Amino acid sequence: MTIREHINFITHKLQPLYESREAAAIAKLYMQTKLDLQPYELALRGGELLPSEQSGTFMEDLALLQKGCPVQYVLGTADFFGNVFKVTPDTLIPRPETEELVQRVVDNMQTHPHPLIWDVGTGSGCIAITLALQLPFAEVYATDISAEALSVAQENARRLGAKVQFAQHDMCDAEHLPFAPQPFDCMVSNPPYIPQSVRAQMHVNVREYEPHQALFVPDAHPLVFYEALATLGEKVLCPNGVLHAETYEEFHDDLRTMFEGRGYCDFVSYKDLNDRVRAFSVLHARGKLKIEN
Repeated sequence: MTIREHINFITHKLQPLYESREAAAIAKLYMQTKLDLQPYELALRGGELLPSEQSGTFMEDLALLQKGCPVQYVLGTADFFGNVFKVTPDTLIPRPETEELVQRVVDNMQTHPHPLIWDVGTGSGCIAITLALQLPFAEVYATDISAEALSVAQENARRLGAKVQFAQHDMCDAEHLPFAPQPFDCMVSNPPYIPQSVRAQMHVNVREYEPHQALFVPDAHPLVFYEALATLGEKVLCPNGVLHAETYEEFHDDLRTMFEGRGYCDFVSYKDLNDRVRAFSVLHARGKLKIEN
């Protein structure tokens, strides 16, 4: 079969697990990555036969995709902010909404002469590594509770040439900080925030394959990790220090109330490309910093 025929074959086999447009996007991403082609090259070379060295694992990969395994895990990589990151089932798959979060931090910190930034719950390291690359004058730290995720993040940092200091740490442990005491200008996090009650409604490619430890929170205590971030911020954020984080739209009012009750101020909400509230920033009350929305 030609490359184009393989793409059409994958697209057909992935329905009805995915709607046709998403199935086609997965098929193209799979083939593009496997063949190391740009999108325009994939279109131009669609009539060529699939190279024999790529055909050996094709049916095995397709079987995984048909079960709902995310294409990024099948490929072992995901694109983020113009770079390719290694991803495994121990790490979340980076998403466009997280790129928006990173861009806000870059915009916020780019005039600071030497910002100290802590990425709490780093996963694949995509946030911390991108910030280190975009803000070479920054000092970037990153932590995760998972040793396996940290190993992936460290590998990504080495391969991309990013200077990040990593440490294993449970964000709910504010008594044993992973780094020497120092005033951080910024904390950033994409913590677990999806209620367990929503799990059954999620697509199989997330529900059954991405790490639950990085996704779900107890229905009875959904803000547990934001409360942990608030506590860490009280300990390490300098005057004017800012916390940027992703969140769940339904929690937003409760988050504002919680942070303001803990002495934070200037809570700002951000909507994603689908016009849903998806992130926020908040300042420690020891100082004021104007953040553009």
